[in-house]
Amino acid sequence: MATQQSVGAPLPAPVRIASRQAPEPMLYHLRTLWLTTRSDFKSIIIPETAFGIFSALSGPMLTTNQTPGLWTILSRLPLVFLWTWVNVLIFDLANQRLTASVTEDSINKPWRPLPSGRITELQARRLLLAVLPFGFLIACYLGGMEETVAMMVLSWMYNDLGGGEESYLVRNLINAFGFMCYSSGATLVACGSGEITLNPEAYQWLGMIGGVVFTTLQMQDMSDQKGDKARGRGTIPLVLGDWVARWTIALPVSFWSIACPLFWKLHPYAFIAPIILGSLIGLRILLLRSVDADKLTWKFWNVWISSLYLLPLIKYHTG
Repeated sequence: MATQQSVGAPLPAPVRIASRQAPEPMLYHLRTLWLTTRSDFKSIIIPETAFGIFSALSGPMLTTNQTPGLWTILSRLPLVFLWTWVNVLIFDLANQRLTASVTEDSINKPWRPLPSGRITELQARRLLLAVLPFGFLIACYLGGMEETVAMMVLSWMYNDLGGGEESYLVRNLINAFGFMCYSSGATLVACGSGEITLNPEAYQWLGMIGGVVFTTLQMQDMSDQKGDKARGRGTIPLVLGDWVARWTIALPVSFWSIACPLFWKLHPYAFIAPIILGSLIGLRILLLRSVDADKLTWKFWNVWISSLYLLPLIKYHTG
């Protein structure tokens, strides 16, 4: 028989049933993926997708396809975009999950998923584990497998082995090879046939693009100096000084604006866009030195390099 509870005795604490937090809606996760790759849309995803389409349409200038079909190649644009985006996502997850990257992004890009608290480093690592095999499957189906594997190796060198922290020369060199892989893979996916390959001129052109990136990519570091300093990263503006770094951008941009059209032996009118854009970048980087101005100049840099990507197609149609 139960005993009666005495007057004034404390009531037993109510039993709390543990409940799991409701899963986030799909749109939340899609936005997380968008925020992870957001800053690379203007610098890699859109320009390299354009490189692949332009190069495939240039036919014998860069590939073994003698008669490129306009609509056939354009119909593969979503596939080129997907291949490029997935490979960028792999690199970004590998990079942004690092503790040093979270420190930098909390200053330079606080809206990214980790510094904003949308995901944890553990969740980012697990997402990377899921995305890696997906990247392999995409490459198996669409092409560009060698480039995908090469970029995974470059990502490992840059992030896990600290190549991005070693020196600005090593950092720019790894980035240059990365751009060459994006460009080559995007072109093969745009061509869409296993029988179509890059020709010798394509590898020379990829080498030039690598040179462009190696000598001018420090443009992206100009507006990130505060975060890079907090991270301890030795970028060109932090090692050589802001003013010297600006000249290391202005001079090579001017050189490549002329050298790339010369490589294709184009008519003088084809020099107009690269030279105008290159001159604009050179003037802006030397005269406008605020963080906001550097961010806008970086956007112009992406338009400028995209104008270089168009040169083989111009050569194909002008002879």
